[in-house]
Amino acid sequence: MKKIKLILLTLCCISLLTCERDDLCPETTPTTPSLVIGFFNNALPENPKKVNNLYVIGLDNDNVLPGYSVVDEDELILPLRTDQNSTTFTLISDTVLDTDGNVTSGNSDTVTITYETEDVYVSRACGYKTIFNNVIVAIDGGTDGNWIILAQPENDNLTIEDETTTHYYFNH
Repeated sequence: MKKIKLILLTLCCISLLTCERDDLCPETTPTTPSLVIGFFNNALPENPKKVNNLYVIGLDNDNVLPGYSVVDEDELILPLRTDQNSTTFTLISDTVLDTDGNVTSGNSDTVTITYETEDVYVSRACGYKTIFNNVIVAIDGGTDGNWIILAQPENDNLTIEDETTTHYYFNH
C-alpha cells in the first residue's frame, strides 16, 4: 500500500513539474505603437482645437482609416508601416461626402512620416514589437493650400515607443 501511494505521489510530482505556463501575451503588454498627433489652435498654440469633418486615407488605399470618416477630432492616432521606412496619409479637413461616400470637397494635406524601424524583443509569449526612431513629419498642402500650418515633434530625434503621450503637434 505504501508503495502504491509513493508511486502515485511521484507521478503527481512529475506531472506538475512538466507543466508549462500558458504562452499568452497579456493585453496590457505594449505592442508596436502608433503615431499620436494632437491638433492645436494656430492663434493660441497652447489650446487644443478640433479639426472639423476630418477624413483620413492611407496612401495607395481607397478606404478611409477606421474611425476617421468625417469626424471632429483634436487627436489622431496613425498606424505606421513596419515593412517600410515611411508611411503617407491624406488628411482632409472640412470634408463633404456625396451620397455614395465619395469626397466632393474639403482641404487635403498629404502627411508623410519617415522613420527608422527597430525590432525589440518583448517576451516569449508576445514576440517582438517595432519602435520608430528619428521620426520626421513632412506636410504637403497640394494645390488647395495647407490647412496644417505647423507640425512640431514632442522632442528632437523623436522615438515612438508607446502611445501614452502625444508625439507630434499640428497647428491649424
